[in-house]
Amino acid sequence: MYPLIGGELLVRLPAVFTLCAAIVAVALIASYKSTRLSKSIPRVGKAPGWFGLAEAKRDFIANGKSLIDEGYRKYKDSMFLVQTADMERVVLSPRYVDELRAAPESVLSLREGMSRRHLGQFTTLDVILTSHLQNDVCKTQLTQNLSDFVPTMNEEASFWLSEQMSGRNANVELTGYETMLKIVTGMSSRIFVGQSLSKDERWLRMIVEYTMDVFLISTALRPYPAILRPFIAPWLSSVKRMQNHLRIAQELFAPVFAGRVSGNSNSSKDYSVLEWMARSAQGKDRDPQILVKKLLFLTLAAIHTSTMSITHALFDLCEHGECIESLRREIEMSVGTHGWTLAAINNMKLLDSFLKESQRINHPGLLSFNRWVRSPLHLSDGTVLPANTFISMPTNSVAHDSDLYKNPEYFDAYRFLNKRLASHADAQRHQFVSTSSDSLPFGHGKFACPGRFFAAAQIKLVLANIIMNYDVSFPDAQTRRPDNVFTGEGIAPDRKQKVVFKQQQSN
Repeated sequence: MYPLIGGELLVRLPAVFTLCAAIVAVALIASYKSTRLSKSIPRVGKAPGWFGLAEAKRDFIANGKSLIDEGYRKYKDSMFLVQTADMERVVLSPRYVDELRAAPESVLSLREGMSRRHLGQFTTLDVILTSHLQNDVCKTQLTQNLSDFVPTMNEEASFWLSEQMSGRNANVELTGYETMLKIVTGMSSRIFVGQSLSKDERWLRMIVEYTMDVFLISTALRPYPAILRPFIAPWLSSVKRMQNHLRIAQELFAPVFAGRVSGNSNSSKDYSVLEWMARSAQGKDRDPQILVKKLLFLTLAAIHTSTMSITHALFDLCEHGECIESLRREIEMSVGTHGWTLAAINNMKLLDSFLKESQRINHPGLLSFNRWVRSPLHLSDGTVLPANTFISMPTNSVAHDSDLYKNPEYFDAYRFLNKRLASHADAQRHQFVSTSSDSLPFGHGKFACPGRFFAAAQIKLVLANIIMNYDVSFPDAQTRRPDNVFTGEGIAPDRKQKVVFKQQQSN
């Protein structure tokens, strides 16, 4: 027997022999596609060649950051080809973003790109391909009702923060990532599934495990050629757990969705994403099983994005403790004038700048603006990208470009506040939620992240509650935040880093 994927999978010898022909076929196809693109686009990193696909993928997993940085330095105004952990990609200069941002989905597909990146057929994320329902709910109902949600979101932030500190001394040492994950999960659940289910222990445990297993499945399967993944997936314990997650979610929500869709139950006055999805669903989306998967996708996106951003910002706050008093004064003034409202959040301009700077230095990933080319894409410089090409943009490299940002490796909490003050008419361009060719964490164009306004409000409320009630620092004599963890295109904070929360004397 042959152990694979860190002991999670065992493949018997006869099964290996049956896959040999498929492996040869994969090598031939990969080599043909790679050669076709390499004729017109320069490459960084190892080429898959005839039988080098596995080695090229391993190289990117280990050295992704240096490879993308190298490509950006050499071809920052054009494009380059790179074999990533999941597929070969054409990485485009952000100078193309304005001509691509409005491309129709028949040419460039964000949804198909997302499903392919996260191996949707194995992680359930291919449910986003059925319709735009998940986008529409975020873009319309969630964003338009955000001002009504903020007081509730603040109550949840305060409740879940207190839960983490409950029964502990004035000085509490907690794991930063784990603590923020629990707070964000509780807050998101209140808005996404409603008050009656938001504190259900089965739901809270399941959605965290579901989120983790989505990434475990895609990480485990990416090194393998697409043609082999259906044979390998059933052996993964994370895939088996996924079936249990879906079973629990169906038990919790399918009856609720079925009642709402059929009109046989009264719609709750406790507005939530669950309610809006049930009311807005059309055609196949009215199937409760599809609605449950879409709900899981949206909750996953909210939890993952906000938890990563808040953890990074918390670590930056610990390292740059000199910012705490200024941030605290701004929050106190904003809340004193407006209460815990959207107006107060929008008035926290230094906090907004702090978060945008934290996001700039600690990007969600090396690449963004990920799209699947569905039909030949003609660029203004004459380049034609064939159908079935995956494109991305080197967002992390752009964020550290000294031509765009002065002292790009230096954390300047006032960087974007000063830009806003100096810009006058163009001040909004420098807000945390704003997107542009040199600020791509949320994407750009008509398919920019529709949930970014909710995420920004959530992140600010959590940090504002922390800053108002606690001084935060690293334990012992630690003064610098830990290095980020780079794996392939992923960038993550150190999930084991401890943070000391010291209660404010007046609270």
